Amino acid sequence: MFYIASKLLAFISKPIIWILLLLISSIILNSKRKKLLYITFFTFYFFTNSFIADSCSRLWEIPRFQPTEQYDVGIVLGGIADYDKITKAHNFNKHADRLMDAEQLYHKGIINKIMISGGNGMLFNDGYIEANAMRDHLLQNKIPNEDIIIENTSRNTKENAFNSSEILKKKYKNGKFLIVTSAQHMRRSQLCFEKAGLKTTAFPTDCTTSYTNFGIEYMLLPRVSALEVWQTLIHEWIGYIVYKITF
Repeated sequence: MFYIASKLLAFISKPIIWILLLLISSIILNSKRKKLLYITFFTFYFFTNSFIADSCSRLWEIPRFQPTEQYDVGIVLGGIADYDKITKAHNFNKHADRLMDAEQLYHKGIINKIMISGGNGMLFNDGYIEANAMRDHLLQNKIPNEDIIIENTSRNTKENAFNSSEILKKKYKNGKFLIVTSAQHMRRSQLCFEKAGLKTTAFPTDCTTSYTNFGIEYMLLPRVSALEVWQTLIHEWIGYIVYKITF
């Protein structure tokens, strides 16, 4: 039930849905059309402004650092790829840095093993198991099978944390663990692992640029990419609050 509710909440929390509902309301409610159109315009401009979106994103993200210690396991959270059954190829998305950075950390000797956490997060399971597929990718990139740990049943961040923690607590009673996930996703992820009783260090990936662009086009013109930033941020904020309250 929680899983279905979280999917529904993720859908209605998208700014593009709010803008669509405002437009529909302005068509239906003649007496309030002008006021609703003003609100729609303001909402559209606010959520498509990259300067505002990226500034808020930087405030939420945990800053990246260069680890100097050695960790037993780097925990890579899923949500980075899907599988094209026609072309038989993995389609990596904008969060693929999670896996790429983990590979680099492994080859540098920062992490001794890579754990991939992720099953199938679709509301209607299509049979694709992300952790298994990413293991195949790591094997093809010279990561030995004995240095790969798989957690392939989780469907969301909460399950990532609790399922992974259960495995790691048995294997490493006093282990040191690095979470490798997107910077916007890190606060919610660390909260979940904390609730699951596993102490971790954050290694954020695909971070918002640390510098601010003051170009006129960037600061003033609407951009579709800003909507995506806000969609992720709002999803993370809601998820963090819900997880903080419910467990």
